[in-house]
Amino acid sequence: MLHSMPNHEVAIGPAIAVLSEALHRADVDAGFGRCPAADLQTVARNLPLPAELLSFYGTCGPLGTVNVPAPLGSIALTPARDLVSYQPGYRRHSNQGHRLNERPDEWVVIADHSGDPFIADTAVPGTRVGIAVHGTGSWRPFWVAPTPADFVMLLACFTESYVVEYLNGPGGDEDDDESRPPAYHDRLAALLRDRAPAVDAVAFLKYLRQ
Repeated sequence: MLHSMPNHEVAIGPAIAVLSEALHRADVDAGFGRCPAADLQTVARNLPLPAELLSFYGTCGPLGTVNVPAPLGSIALTPARDLVSYQPGYRRHSNQGHRLNERPDEWVVIADHSGDPFIADTAVPGTRVGIAVHGTGSWRPFWVAPTPADFVMLLACFTESYVVEYLNGPGGDEDDDESRPPAYHDRLAALLRDRAPAVDAVAFLKYLRQ
């Protein structure tokens, strides 16, 4: 069971601890720790690296790609060493190849879900995180978390509700009525209210229903 956290600002260290626990319960291999200084220096030379991302990757970031099972493919959380090479695919049109000028340089992709990027907006205080749908010719993110720490807690709550309780629980992923949202949506919303109240659960659930 995920440990409850106080209803105030989420800190990155405790959020990673909760995510690690949820991933362990979900039988997902994942390692977190301090990013090598050389990797952080490479990132800082090529991408904006605000305090929130520096704290994340510099103290307890993913040591390798972490793949969280999700509908229609996993959510892949990338390590710092891959951040620079991760960006070009999200700066150009997937079919025509031209640069997507409406994507600000301050946006840094830190994870993706089957090609849909999770974007850290380094121009906004706190470094909000959103997810955008690929293949539309432009990026229009659902802004779901006000900080990377809140995003990590969102992943923890998603892992607990979808993987541990829904996929791996009694009945697997069976759903008697495909016309209504899966049962884990309500559970996810409840976990987020308790553990990451600043996360926009409505926006994230709207994305999941796309």
